[in-house]
Amino acid sequence: MQPAIGRRVGAAAVAIVLITGAMTVLGGGPAAAAKPLARAELLNATGDSVGTVYFEGKGHHAEWVRVELALPAGAPGLGAFHGLHVHTTGVCTAPLFTSAAGHWNLELGATHGGHTGDLLSPLVGPDGVASARFETHRFDVNQLFDGDGSAVVLHAGVDNFGNVPINPENRYADPNNWYNAATGTANTGDAGGRYGCGVVQPA
Repeated sequence: MQPAIGRRVGAAAVAIVLITGAMTVLGGGPAAAAKPLARAELLNATGDSVGTVYFEGKGHHAEWVRVELALPAGAPGLGAFHGLHVHTTGVCTAPLFTSAAGHWNLELGATHGGHTGDLLSPLVGPDGVASARFETHRFDVNQLFDGDGSAVVLHAGVDNFGNVPINPENRYADPNNWYNAATGTANTGDAGGRYGCGVVQPA
C-alpha cells in the first residue's frame, strides 16, 4: 500500500475543522517556514506556568498560532476542550485575570465567535497536556503590541462559540440564568473562569 502522503484522496478524507471562515487546523507545510514573532507564557493563579502560545509567521504578520499546554493534576477541565482567546490588555493580575479586559476585537459590533481574538479551543488530555497549531490571518503583531498590549487567556471551561442550545431542558432556558445566554455567551462563549493568562511579548 502506498503511503497516504502524496496520494490523491477524497474531499471527505481531508476535511478540516473550520471556524468563522478564518482559521483551519493544519500541520506541516508552510508552518515549518514560519518563525515565532510573539509569544505568551500562560500562568495560573498561583504563578505556575501552564503553557505557551506562539504567534508565528513572516515579517509582522502572524499566519500561524501554536499552543503548547501542560496543566497540573487537579486543574479544571482535564480531558476536555478549553476556551482560548486574545484579550485587549497586556496585564495579567492573579487570581481572576480580569485585568486583561475583554476579547480583542477589530470587527465593530461582532459577538463571540466573530471576535478577532477568538481562537480554536485546544483539547487537553487527561494528563493535562495539549498541543495544537492552526492557520490564521487575523494577527498583525504590531497591533498586539499597541499602547496597552494584549494577553492570551485560557479559560477553565468549554467555549460554545456563541451558540446557545434552544432545547427547553438546557440550563440556558432557566430564567434565573439569563446572564449566560444574554451576556456571557455573546461576550465570551460562556467558557468559565480565566484559568491562565499570559502577556503577549516579542518572541
